[in-house]
Amino acid sequence: MHTIERRTGPTRRMALLAMGGLLGLGSTVAMAGQFPEKPVKLIIGNPPGGTSDILARLVGAELSLIWKQPVVVENMAGASGSIAMGNVARSAPDGYTIGLLNLNHVVFEALTRKPPYVIAKDLTPIVAMARQSNVLVVSSKLPVSTTAQLVAYLKANPSSASFASGGPGSPSHLGGELFKQQTGVEMVHVPYRGAGPAVQDVVAGNVTLMFAAAPSALPQVQGGTMRALGVTGDVRAPQSPSIPTLKEQGFDVVIRDWQGLVGPAGLADDVVHKINADVQAVLARPEIQARISAMGGEVLTGPPADFTAMIQAESTKWKRVITTAGLTAE
Repeated sequence: MHTIERRTGPTRRMALLAMGGLLGLGSTVAMAGQFPEKPVKLIIGNPPGGTSDILARLVGAELSLIWKQPVVVENMAGASGSIAMGNVARSAPDGYTIGLLNLNHVVFEALTRKPPYVIAKDLTPIVAMARQSNVLVVSSKLPVSTTAQLVAYLKANPSSASFASGGPGSPSHLGGELFKQQTGVEMVHVPYRGAGPAVQDVVAGNVTLMFAAAPSALPQVQGGTMRALGVTGDVRAPQSPSIPTLKEQGFDVVIRDWQGLVGPAGLADDVVHKINADVQAVLARPEIQARISAMGGEVLTGPPADFTAMIQAESTKWKRVITTAGLTAE
């Protein structure tokens, strides 16, 4: 027995050394696979100061604390966000370049015959973060106080009926087109370079109505220069519970801008679920929810599959609206 121990001892020692080497290698691989090990770039296709930019910086700052790595927000505005999302789609699938996807990107793809990227093929949905309803507003000078009265007014005055938007393909533009299709009214679309000047022209009565974002519209409503007739969500907004939804008034006009994080195609599942879980932890904090609510938004969370399904549903809906309206990229 003693002889057998001497003979097998070196073999056992070699085996133990080999196992130790493998364990050491496994430890190194695990260490190398810790995400993130360096700064993460978060690209958005909107200029600074808007809802998407504020949300990206709010969540990015909290992720920096969790990850102990900087999350660098980079604005790549232009071409309806396609420049930004094209950069995300072409980046390495390692999680170090992610992007903020919103309704504009879905609309751009539907409006463009040959988009530079296809969301379903070139991007990996990670997590939905927030959404915001719009508000149907008119000048306080207009002699209407309900959506039904507005529809009657528009049908009686078709030559002067118009609606403002923050630009072609924006949520305010799509809201107007959907409203036309649901009510049968005819209106001229008047696009502006941003919501600010559009709201001011509605206040002045130069344009009949607008489906405006709540942060830009509600101060005017509270100041008495605009009248809010309905919100475009499924339920009334917590910030303005006295304003009924269009749906409860009998008009199936539901439109919400939304934001979520995506990466390039081929992003590893463990990285996707890591980012998803950490973002959900950020969004669960009451102070973060309060900030998002103050911007007229509501928090959206859930697994990557939920975000994928939401993107697909939004794409189907708005492709139908765009096709019916005969819209193309301008």
